[in-house]
Amino acid sequence: MLQSVHLRTMQQHCLMQTSVLSYKSQFMCQPREESFLHGCAVSYRGFMLEFSKICIQNANELKPYLDVQPFRSCDYTLGAVFQWRAYFRSAYTIVSGMLVMLATYPGEGTCFVFPIGNGDLNAALDAIELHAKESGMPLRFCAVPKEGVALLCERYGNRAIVSTHRDWADYVYNACDLMNFPGKKYHTQRNHLNRFCKDNPSAQFVPVTEETLPAAIAFLDEYEQHVPLDKVIEAEEMKRAKELLASSLILGQKAGYIDVAGTIVALSVGEIVGDTLHCHVEKARVDYAGSYQAIVSWFAKYAAEKDTLYINREDDSGEENLRYSKLAYRPVCMIDKYWVTIE
Repeated sequence: MLQSVHLRTMQQHCLMQTSVLSYKSQFMCQPREESFLHGCAVSYRGFMLEFSKICIQNANELKPYLDVQPFRSCDYTLGAVFQWRAYFRSAYTIVSGMLVMLATYPGEGTCFVFPIGNGDLNAALDAIELHAKESGMPLRFCAVPKEGVALLCERYGNRAIVSTHRDWADYVYNACDLMNFPGKKYHTQRNHLNRFCKDNPSAQFVPVTEETLPAAIAFLDEYEQHVPLDKVIEAEEMKRAKELLASSLILGQKAGYIDVAGTIVALSVGEIVGDTLHCHVEKARVDYAGSYQAIVSWFAKYAAEKDTLYINREDDSGEENLRYSKLAYRPVCMIDKYWVTIE
């Protein structure tokens, strides 16, 4: 396993699509008082924002806001927001052209997700402050990207208390690395993939369409019966994976599976935001040697576009085996997520 020093180095060298300064100039260009009085796009009761639960009927309303976020964090993608909406009891509203969401993290309580969109960030933060004051909830932000941390610290100064947790950090890889497993550092993954292809010459990648979706869903149903889900988070992840797959076509997700002589042996679901492909679901049968390496490579080749530079394979939730596996694929950086409490 890579050493913690190496992880810190990767974090320091992670290329971000938009700098803090450009993000600030894009979203904080209007005077705070004026924009709050005239720019709010939601109704108020007193100064309480009205939040709606996220569901399949309104999920696509979030997409225009999520698609312009520059953070490369899975927490700001439509697939992840929808997939985990029930677990985090997610809700949303729109304020001055900005998407404002609520989420409840286990052990952390209910908090605000950092606002995103092409609107007025100052107005959104003003509204959040008033809502927190009127509702009596703490003024706290969750899953904040580092650019957002800088802006919150600039706004609130010493009142902003920042913390993070390694278990929630996303793994980000070079897209070309996961497509091709090049060079000596990927010889293990490449050997597993070659073994899979040799053992299963009829294997083919099949995109999920209206015609193939039932077979893909049946694969996850069968997979669930044969894989031990010993921990609560594992059972929850499987439940949410099935739900996302079932709604993948409606939500504009990219999904596909590997078929071997009529048997599905691996499946993946994801989406592209900016220059990053986010993999939300990745399942494979371990009795087919190399099936995980095959779905990683083949899904990347299928889903990535010509301007896709990175692949986010999300966090490891603190699972030791999963952490070892994700490190073995040589991430180029980790995307840390921060909790910011305003005292």
